[in-house]
Amino acid sequence: MEKIKNILLKILKKTDLERRLREAMVFVHYEEMVGEKIARVSKPVFFRGDTLFIGVESPIWAHQLLFFKSDIINRINSRFSPPLVKDIRFQVCRVDGRPESHKKDVKEDVEVKIPDKKKQMVYNITSNIKDEKLRQKFTELMLKDLEFKIKRGESLVPSHR
Repeated sequence: MEKIKNILLKILKKTDLERRLREAMVFVHYEEMVGEKIARVSKPVFFRGDTLFIGVESPIWAHQLLFFKSDIINRINSRFSPPLVKDIRFQVCRVDGRPESHKKDVKEDVEVKIPDKKKQMVYNITSNIKDEKLRQKFTELMLKDLEFKIKRGESLVPSHR
């Protein structure tokens, strides 16, 4: 008498469900496979044949991850036999659904004070805009952005890499 496990495996292989289950494992265990830093800015979106499409936050990240493409493929394929992914394509999209630990809290009800130096920097940047309405709106937008970053706890000091 044949074991149920072996029967199910045969059926899965015949119906291509085995491959679909392996693809689903990429979505479930993506962060473990690629690491926290990469998972923070990307997510698997869909498979088309042997190609995995990965959504990234921005064109900059899409370009950056191209340098790690073969490493990402190897990390994913190390979990599967035979290998599942032959190619990866990066596309810019919203990367929602990340674990909450990756999202910075925005304290909406907290009043923040933008440092005078930062305000002066904004006014200096916008002072060359001739159209008064446009200058006011742009100044307002930049100040709101600074306020949002302070609420998220981001550093307002530019990082030099």
